[in-house]
Amino acid sequence: MNVTDWHVLVVEDDHYGWEVVSRMLEFRHIGADIATTAEDALEALATQPYTAVIIDLALPGMDGWSLLQQIKDNADTAHLPCIAMTAYHDSRVAQEARRAGFVGYFPKPLNTSFAEEVEKTLASL
Repeated sequence: MNVTDWHVLVVEDDHYGWEVVSRMLEFRHIGADIATTAEDALEALATQPYTAVIIDLALPGMDGWSLLQQIKDNADTAHLPCIAMTAYHDSRVAQEARRAGFVGYFPKPLNTSFAEEVEKTLASL
């Protein structure tokens, strides 16, 4: 599948955060929708096909860890690659994210190669 055919769901509660992520993805010609809560993300996943989900781990209400579990527990979405991002980074969190099932992990603030790294991660799957 060509990168221009990709459609990613970004789950980020911070307006500036999702704006930065969506613009970085747009620069790489990757389409993105935004959900500001895990609950909104689950609704979007139920109605729209996505290539992947980029999830902030520290969401209000249901956090990114629980969202990942809900995605993996649903037969309709279990196949979706999920990528974690967080401002609360340390090596332990990165290891836990991989063990939990995230295919990629990015600490905030995101560096300028974020969208390129997302593209490489998804293309390698």
